Parts: sequence; structure tokens; C-alpha cells
Amino acid sequence: MKLGNYTVPLPRYVIESKVTYHSERKPTVFERMILRLCDPETSLTDKSGLSLLGVFSNQLGAGDVRELLEASVSELVILGALARYFGQDALTAPLTNLELTREGKQFLIDDRLPVRSRTVSIWHRYDPVSDEIRAIKNANASSSQIQTNFEGLELELMPKNPLALVERAIEHEDYDWKNPATRVDQIISQVQSTEWGERKFEILCSEDAALSIQANHDTALQLWLDQIQPEQIWDIMLADRLKSDTKSLLPVMDSSFLRDVGAIRPVADAGKTPVKARLAILAQGVESIDLELPAIILSSDVDTPTLVNAGQQLSEMHISPPAWITAGFRSISLANTSQNSVHAVVEGKFKLNWAGQPRICDLVVTLKAPAVNELWKKLQNFLESASEAVDDPRIAFLPLAWKGPEEVMEYLWVWLSSRLDQPLESLIDSAEKARQAVHLWLPHDDPWAQAWESALENALLESLKLSAEPLTLSNLIGLITQIEEVLSHDKVRTLQKALLNNAVPLTKIEDLKQLRGALLPDVKVPKTLLTDEVCQEWVQQALHLKELSIYGPHALEHSLKNIEKAIQAIYRDIGEQALEAAEKNQIDTFGLTPGALDAVRIWHEASEDFAALQSRKVTEWGTLGKRLHSWQLLAKQKLAPVEAGHQFVVFDTSALMEHDELFNSLQSNVIPIVPRLVPSELDGLKDSQEADRAFKARRAIRHLEEFSVCIRYESERKDLLPVEWNSNEPDHSILSTALYYRLNDVLFVSNDINLRNKALSLGLKVEDSMTFTSKRKSQSSPGKKNQNKKSRK
Repeated sequence: MKLGNYTVPLPRYVIESKVTYHSERKPTVFERMILRLCDPETSLTDKSGLSLLGVFSNQLGAGDVRELLEASVSELVILGALARYFGQDALTAPLTNLELTREGKQFLIDDRLPVRSRTVSIWHRYDPVSDEIRAIKNANASSSQIQTNFEGLELELMPKNPLALVERAIEHEDYDWKNPATRVDQIISQVQSTEWGERKFEILCSEDAALSIQANHDTALQLWLDQIQPEQIWDIMLADRLKSDTKSLLPVMDSSFLRDVGAIRPVADAGKTPVKARLAILAQGVESIDLELPAIILSSDVDTPTLVNAGQQLSEMHISPPAWITAGFRSISLANTSQNSVHAVVEGKFKLNWAGQPRICDLVVTLKAPAVNELWKKLQNFLESASEAVDDPRIAFLPLAWKGPEEVMEYLWVWLSSRLDQPLESLIDSAEKARQAVHLWLPHDDPWAQAWESALENALLESLKLSAEPLTLSNLIGLITQIEEVLSHDKVRTLQKALLNNAVPLTKIEDLKQLRGALLPDVKVPKTLLTDEVCQEWVQQALHLKELSIYGPHALEHSLKNIEKAIQAIYRDIGEQALEAAEKNQIDTFGLTPGALDAVRIWHEASEDFAALQSRKVTEWGTLGKRLHSWQLLAKQKLAPVEAGHQFVVFDTSALMEHDELFNSLQSNVIPIVPRLVPSELDGLKDSQEADRAFKARRAIRHLEEFSVCIRYESERKDLLPVEWNSNEPDHSILSTALYYRLNDVLFVSNDINLRNKALSLGLKVEDSMTFTSKRKSQSSPGKKNQNKKSRK
């Protein structure tokens, strides 16, 4: 088993070196000639009489070379090739006075001159673990700080002879000052500073309690570990991690306990509980990694279950630990998965072996499934027993943390059913406390919210059945508001209906307005809540042509709208003046319109709705009904009775003369009407001096005779004409016949444009004979019409 992955700081040393070096070069022409002239073995005639300046100027013809000769002589002196000349002028002195040194003779033989020596500073980083040294750029001379227990390691691993390391490195390294001709004269090296680098390794422990350490990804570290003493490894890499001074009170555990362990780690690395869980049961002093996680603390400081910092989200619940709890128990957590897997942790002092030597180690271990399941089962029974007798739902609902959302309905119903005798307001408050309690133990589970709503809905419905006192309006609105704040609309709708059935009836429309403002828009107020007083207000509003304050939906809404519609139709289509005239047995025939008769029909239908209101105290309704009945009787005396499903077509003389096919192809529901004045007019026109008029009149007479069986002849109704019209005018007499049928579907057919305009002014439908004939032909022969369309295409 792996205890964990770790890092250890190990030193690396920065070595500063000062390197003195020189390089060689070929002498210049002047330098080479000076060396030869000054060489005693060089044979020259009258050498004592020659000088360097004389040879170059006179014998070699070099011209003015004094400046070049001075520079060359000075360089050779500095390089040690010529002995220093103390005369006034070396250039003009005899050659025999200039002495070539031993080095100068060798320079002449080798034909090489040394460059002046220089000193440079270089830096290296040395890793004692891998025994590697590498060149680096200029480094600041400062050492990083490390714990005191590594100070000895720093001194122990520091190189004793850094010069040898630097010489080895320089031999294989390239520098801008280094070339094949470079010669190192001297190296002075010293450790300038110490750097600390983290090296990775892992600690392992077998089931027989043997410790081991590995650096699988760091070969150099592994080789180094294999070489140093085990005790040194313990001090450097294991002691601080496996021992904890602050845990001196941990219980001593038998090493055989490790056989039931699935994972292991040092106490120093345990920190907070590592599992992302839905519930954590912790020993006193152990922290949870998730602050929103429901946590139960087994604390010896309490005797009964106690909530600590409990708000909308539970901080902690403290409960006295059971006597049988496993020694060293640290935590047990229920994983946030559907499998309800359990994770149990125990900590204690274990005797482990390192390099054959026993060591006491402070460890935190995670139990394997069989052991943790046995521990969890016992803890479940203990916690359920401790919480079931507590009245606070936040404690009583503790088992929901491991039983899950499917048990919420049962717990809530048991909780709420024992409180059904409370007032409804208190019952809702209790349910809200229960909801908060469930949320404490199931903070991340949403499905239980629906179960809570169902439980509250059932509890409220049962409580309403047990309630003997009906709800006043203020109580009703208060409960509706309270329920709407905690339940979804579908549950609110059901409960609002139940509340309405247990409420005191309303006595004013204003009360209904207040109630409507609290209810959902689609909840219907039952008829039992609408008293006779409220109905009277509505009828009075309708009779005075005021807009009804219905505030629906409710049981009487449809009836009220029908009553409102009937009253508005009477005053709109009949009118107050017509009703007053009818009371005096008078009627204005111009007001006998289809709309007026339809208003009577609507009234009779609304009378049934008025009866449903059971508001007999409204006498104005009966009075209006009597007035309307008088008008209706007079109307029936003046106009033709309604023959539903038929159309009455009234033809004048001009239409009959123009077309002799007017009665052909009439539909079965069409009844042709011919005013009795028309045959008389035709009889007068058949003897006209105008042959065409006489012909058309005789043709029309024959046409009337041909269709006499289906024609209905009607006398004129001059009293239906407007008073300002001349009733003796024949056209007006013919038009009065059409007015007689105005309660039916009537059409006036005439070729007299002005007469058609007069008919339109009286509200009649009109057509000329050509239009009437063409329409009927198209209606009577659709097949032919379609055929004609195809032929046109």
C-alpha cells in the first residue's frame, strides 16, 4: 500500500571559480626579426656597431619604424623574451647590449609568443545526489533557508574539493575565452551558496508492516538512496512524515489491523476528511473538507444530540459517541452516489518496520468494505435510536441522510399527521420547519421537494376535513398567501379549491375582489360562497348598464354575462323610448328590426340564468320583463312571423320585366314574394305604346302565371313606411311589403337604382335582377361552372 507521494528538499551547491589563463600566437615580422638580431648565436659582421633602428632603417630600408620597433620591444620585454634594458634608448643601443632570455630563445625556436595572462570568474551548480556539475550564468551569493534538521545534510553533502569538480567540468565545457591555444595557469574554487531542490519519492507499506521508499521517476535519487545509510534516510525523509508530536494521545493499534485496511496515509497528511460525501460522521477535532456537507460530530462534550451553528445549511450536529466505537475512529462518510458507498477512516499509532528496526508511526487508515460495512451498520442503528425521540425535526430527520429521498414522504407524513389538530397556519409553519430539516440532511437532492409538497398537501386536506369552524375572509386570504409561498401551483390550486369549500360565504362584491386577488387565475369560486346580496349587486349593475364587476372565474360568471348581454341588447336594439311607447299600446314600426327581435330571444334565454341566481329581491328585473313583453306582442301584430331557415325575396315590377328567368333554379329555402300592386302595374304596361315595354310586361305576366304555385302574393303595409314618405307612391307601397318581412332573411330585388337606395336606408339587403339571376345560376349548376373554368384555362 502506498502512503503517499512526497518531495524532499536536497541541496545543490553553487561553486564560484577564478580561472587565470593565457594563450599563444605567432610573432609579428618585427618581433621575429628582433628575436633573431638579439640572439647571440646569430652571426653578424660588426654586431657591436649595429643597432635595431640602424638595421631596420639603413640596411633593410624600412623607413621610419621607430614607433613600431618601440612597441615590439616593449611587448617582448613584458613577455620575458628580452631582458629589460636600462640604457637610454634600446633601439639605438648596440645589439650586443640586448640580451635574449632563455624563454625568448624557446619562443624563437617554437616561433610562438604567449598572450598576456587573464583571469575570469565562472560558476557551476553541483548536484551531489547525481554527482553532476553544470556551468551556469553569474549567480547571486545567497543561500536559501531550510529547516534546521537539514543543516547537517547540507554540510555532509557539500563538496570537500570543489577544484577537482571544476577542473573536470572545464575540460569538457566551451567558453568564449577558451580555444586550443588556451593554457590554464591557475584555478581557485569555493562553494558560494546552497540551493534546495525538491526531489519526488513515494512511501510504501506492506500488509506485514514493512516500510519502503522508492523514487521510480528519479533514477539518480534512487541510486543515492541505495547508497546511503537507512538511518540517514529515516531522519531525512521519513521521520517528520510518519511521526506527529501533536497526536501523542492517539491509541496504539495492533499492526495486524492493517489487513483490514484499503488505504493508508500519515496523520500529518490527513488534514480534512478527503471524501466528497453526502454525510460525514467525524471524531471530535476532525474537520470536513466540504463546509456544506452535513456533519455529525461524535463529541464527549454533549449528553444529547445538539445542533451547532445550524441555519439554512447544517454546520454540525454533536452527539455523544457510543461506547463500542472503534479505537482511533476518525471519520465515516457516505459517498455522494446512488450506491451509498461508505468510507471509514481510523487513526492511531502503528508499529512499522524500517530496515529491520521497529518504528512507531502515526497513521490514518481507510478500512476495507467488510470492516467498514459492519461499523456503518452499528452506527446507523445508534444514530436512528438517538434521533427518533427528539422533537426537533432537524435531528429527528437525521436518518434521511442515508435513507435518501425515497423515504422523505414517509417521514414527513408521520411528522405532520401527528400535528393535524394544529391551526392550519401552525401546520404550515411546522411543515416549513420539516422542509428545512430535510434540506439539512439532503442538501444536494432535489427529488424530495416533490415528496415534501405532497405530504404537506395531504396534511392540509386532512386538517380541513377535521376543521369545524369555517374560514373567515381574512383567514382564507392569509392561508392562500401562505400556501402559495411554499407550494408549487398544481398543489396550490388543489388546496385553494379545498379552502374555498370551507370558507364563510361572501356578502359583498368587494369581498370577492379581495379573494380573487389572492387566488390563482384559473381557480373557480364555488356557488356556495356567492350569497344573494352579492347577486343583487350584480343585477343592479347590469340593469343600470354599468360594467359588471364579475371577478371570475366562479360558478355564476356565465349566467351574469348572459344577463348583462340581454339587458344591453334590449336597450341597444329596442331602446327605452320603444318600451315606454309599448306600455301605451304604441310601437314605432321603424324599430321592428331583426336585432330587436333577437334581443327578445336573448332576454328569454337570460331569464333562466336569472333564475339560477336565486335573487328574487331584484324587482326591477320583473318590471323590465313586463315592458318587453308588451313590446313583443305589438311587434308580432305588425310584422310577418319568423320562418326560420327561409329566405324571402321580394320582386318589384322593374325586375320582373327585365328578366324572365327570375324564378328559375330557385333553391328550396327561397320563397318569392310579389306585392299585389305589381300585377296591376304589369297589366297597365302591357298596352303601352312602346312595343318593348309592352312585350316585357306581357312576358312577365306569363312568367308569374307559370310559377304561380310557388309565388306568395302580399299586400302593402303602408304603416311600416317612415312617416315622412308618401305612402301613396306605388314604389313605396311595393317597398313596404319587403319591410313586412324584415324580421326574416329578406332580399329586395329591383332594377330601380333609387328604390334600391331607399331600401338600403331602411336596412334591407338589395340586388338588381341581373345579379340575382347570375348568382342563382352559378349556385344551381356548380358542375357546369367548373367545366367552364376548365375550358377557359
